Amino acid sequence: MSIWILVMDDDPFTRQALGDILVRAGYRVTHMEGVRGEVEAHRYPQQYQVAVVDYHLPHLDGLEVARRLKELQPDCRIILISSELPQLAENTGQSGVVDYFLAKPFSKDAILEVIAQLCPTPVD
Repeated sequence: MSIWILVMDDDPFTRQALGDILVRAGYRVTHMEGVRGEVEAHRYPQQYQVAVVDYHLPHLDGLEVARRLKELQPDCRIILISSELPQLAENTGQSGVVDYFLAKPFSKDAILEVIAQLCPTPVD
């Protein structure tokens, strides 16, 4: 079974670097800059096992995007990334939407370890 991961970050360098790390690790990746307007099912072509979502997106914050994505794909595990995580994690930890908070900058090993914990299914 292939594991699909959604990477959503408005910074093209972060988005590409994360995508490259995940593809080299054997995951299948969809990149998105962010969301303009509604979060609709047709915008998400795959059933994602994990979504890596930046908190600071231009139109909707990452937590709101995560909430809406979770409504469409309830089994998707959400990793919220931000440079403001300690404060953010305290304020949103009770939401039940975000599975893991990861502070920027983070290492390649850190993101791969978190994904392996959230989604232990072997990659093809």
